[in-house]
Amino acid sequence: MTINALIIAIIAMGMITFVLRAFPTFVPKRILDSHLLRYLNYALPLSVMAVLIIHSMEIDFSAPDWFSIIAKILALLLVLASYGRWRNVFLSVIVGVAALNGFLYLFSLI
Repeated sequence: MTINALIIAIIAMGMITFVLRAFPTFVPKRILDSHLLRYLNYALPLSVMAVLIIHSMEIDFSAPDWFSIIAKILALLLVLASYGRWRNVFLSVIVGVAALNGFLYLFSLI
């Protein structure tokens, strides 16, 4: 990837982030109260968690590393328990990252 492509990508991401952050201030209240946006607000945290879980469970089936797979499954269980208990996506992401790194470290000592 060239430097120009990186700069364009960074600018595009910045513009998209700005538009998404500014969206609630520029859109009329009646549109913000629509059924679609209320449903999106309800479903988005679970969708983000699903994408993070699917991405983190990347497994090389040609040469599986069983310690890595077990660490990922244990971290996933902790994330599910954390989200089920506190319903906080941010906290669950932190728990998942910390748990995965902790389990990988503990398994590397074996």
